[in-house]
Amino acid sequence: MRLIVFKKKFLQKTIGIKKGLELVYNLEFTGFIQLERIWWWRNFIEYTTYQEILYPKQGFITVVRLNDTHKHRHTIRVLTKKRSDSDKRELLVLNKLYGKEEEKYVRNTRRKLQEE
Repeated sequence: MRLIVFKKKFLQKTIGIKKGLELVYNLEFTGFIQLERIWWWRNFIEYTTYQEILYPKQGFITVVRLNDTHKHRHTIRVLTKKRSDSDKRELLVLNKLYGKEEEKYVRNTRRKLQEE
């Protein structure tokens, strides 16, 4: 079980990635997508969003929502990458966002703050 700490959610305590993402997005979490195979998934991805985390590394994880053409309709997945020193996989954690992705993230966080 992978444990993560979300920034500004769940009192910043460790929580399982499956349970945490299901509570945040109100969608079923069906697993992980390997970054090396993202080309295969491109037809099934509806949109991507970024969730800020503090643990295991501080940064952003990429959360992908699958569209209705995939067998797991309207579910979310997270991107992972292969570790260079072993066969195990780890979460793809981005240190910071750049360009359009950063602008979208800032715009969405401002909108959420205004709603509260």
